[in-house]
Amino acid sequence: MKLSFTRFLLFILIAPCSTFSQNFTGKLGYGFSPKGFPYDYSQMAAFLQEVANTCNGGVILANGSWRDSYAASGQIPGFQEAICGLQPSPYTYIDMSVFGWGTPTIPYTLYLNVPGDSTNNWTNATAKSLFLQMLINAADSLQPTYFFIGNEISFYWVQDSVDYMNWVDFYHTAYDSIKVHSPSSKVGTVFNYEHFLGNGSFIGWNTPYWNALNAFDTSKIDILGLTVYPFFGISEADSVPDTYLDPIFSRWGNKPIAITETGWPADSFFSPWVSSPQQQVNFVNKIFTIINGQNVEVVNWLFLNYLMDWSTDENKIGCSISMRDSLGNDRPALPVWLSYCNTTGNRIFDTRGLMSDIYPNPSDGEFTVSGITGPAGISVYNIMGERIFHNNNSVNEEKIKLMNEDHGIYFLRLETDRLVFMKKIIIQK
Repeated sequence: MKLSFTRFLLFILIAPCSTFSQNFTGKLGYGFSPKGFPYDYSQMAAFLQEVANTCNGGVILANGSWRDSYAASGQIPGFQEAICGLQPSPYTYIDMSVFGWGTPTIPYTLYLNVPGDSTNNWTNATAKSLFLQMLINAADSLQPTYFFIGNEISFYWVQDSVDYMNWVDFYHTAYDSIKVHSPSSKVGTVFNYEHFLGNGSFIGWNTPYWNALNAFDTSKIDILGLTVYPFFGISEADSVPDTYLDPIFSRWGNKPIAITETGWPADSFFSPWVSSPQQQVNFVNKIFTIINGQNVEVVNWLFLNYLMDWSTDENKIGCSISMRDSLGNDRPALPVWLSYCNTTGNRIFDTRGLMSDIYPNPSDGEFTVSGITGPAGISVYNIMGERIFHNNNSVNEEKIKLMNEDHGIYFLRLETDRLVFMKKIIIQK
């Protein structure tokens, strides 16, 4: 998502948490966001490993252009190549690549002028040939799990609906080629939900553009990508209706959907929407209520770590959506988010085959965590994301007494120097 505020266009780990999460069988993930980015990528390996340990293999979104530079048109871009190439070894995360051909600004900025032909639209035969060859090479060598071509493309429909049809024709051709070279890849394209549904009244998006989707042969879309930011038209997370995505669910049927980006701002800036850590917590619970029972394979939060470049209004909103603050502290929404992982049972497994038991669960408020390969930090959070218990040096076994807490759902977080786990626990009285 790209957003300049003046034009209003924006740039897990263990068990289910509620009756809604129990029906979410997909994966959680993040846009690529190692600690310190975009200035410092020294923590990239730690980020990749953290996501790999999330939900027994979380998703990393590599959303970038189809080329690194004008001169490199036709070559696989380094960003997507790196993210795809580092898994499943040495990292076991799931890769999701987006090969964009324009930036959703007003006007939509295209990147289709290439050496030999400066025409910057979808009539450029040289660009289409180079783009297609790059996609085929990426399919052959990288075989991404999720393979998206184009990002938030309805903006271009508004700008040039005639040339948009040339793009659709290219997509259909590219789909057929990719499936020959990487049959297991799920291929699709990405729309911004608020824009093409006209649900962004705060920023002037009031007109739906269903024809931007209707133009496709949907048999050639394995999975539909959506960026979902309800705060463009709704001021508070709890006010987002549970039926928010029903228009697309009803049209798309039971075919898979990936929410490639979503989130809610935690920091208060200039905006008509309410931004706070609590709003972020509320939205985490809301998005899983919205997708309850639907065929949503992946939900990616925009950023895990803080975007350290807040020099523009666009970036301020992006960093505000992160799950950690600028000091690296977890925001209250993170443990709630992680509780929606689709793993089941009462055991927490790490990548070395060790485990910890939590028992009894449910209980009247007294829990025992055994088999800790310590030292480890243990925290417990309530449904609002507030920490109610913490021990930073647990070894072997930890008894947690929460008898003074109300009955309901809580989240236990266990963290070692290498691994982090999350588990739902229940107090029954």
